[in-house]
Amino acid sequence: MTFQHIFYIPAIFLLGFIFGILLSNNTGTASADDKVSVKKLGLVFVIFLIVFIITHTFTIPAGSKQVSMLLGGLEIFDKKPLFGSDAVYDHIQSFTEIGIHAYKRFTYTIDVIFPLSMLTFLHTFAKFTLQRLKLPKYFFKTVRLLPWIWFGFDMLENTTVYYILSEFPKQYPFVAGSLGWITVAKFVLLFLSLLVPASLLLFVRKQKMAD
Repeated sequence: MTFQHIFYIPAIFLLGFIFGILLSNNTGTASADDKVSVKKLGLVFVIFLIVFIITHTFTIPAGSKQVSMLLGGLEIFDKKPLFGSDAVYDHIQSFTEIGIHAYKRFTYTIDVIFPLSMLTFLHTFAKFTLQRLKLPKYFFKTVRLLPWIWFGFDMLENTTVYYILSEFPKQYPFVAGSLGWITVAKFVLLFLSLLVPASLLLFVRKQKMAD
């Protein structure tokens, strides 16, 4: 099991839980005044799911599987984060030259397309949830901004990887040493972007059942 799966597997179960709530009789459908309906949220999720399957299941050009193959079977950093600049550069030294070029291209192609599809779903889900309950202003903003903060860290990770690979063999210990922690923060933020709205939806459901 890769580091990535530690976050992805709970996230998949959480997504199932979310749609269990949405499809239950107690949740109901959105009213005409709601900008985000269950149908719209479901459509955005299906689009995200299709992008996820294409980018993570098939060996597509500039995809993560092709990159790993061109790296000689080595994992990319967001699947196997390394802590400390020495560990990062030791890993890079094992990369093939063609693999480095493919990895750099991956950071601004497929590894942007998939996060954008995920961001669209997370933003829509947060909006869907926030339209169904009243929250203090600061908490409302936090829930709405969580997906964007996650996306920012994802792009920061891509930028860091691209910079390290572009400058190699020149080394930047501080930049390389921060990469593993950026990856961890990215996955934690991703999980929170799912968990917080899901918990709020569950709260709304319990409130309706109590009424």
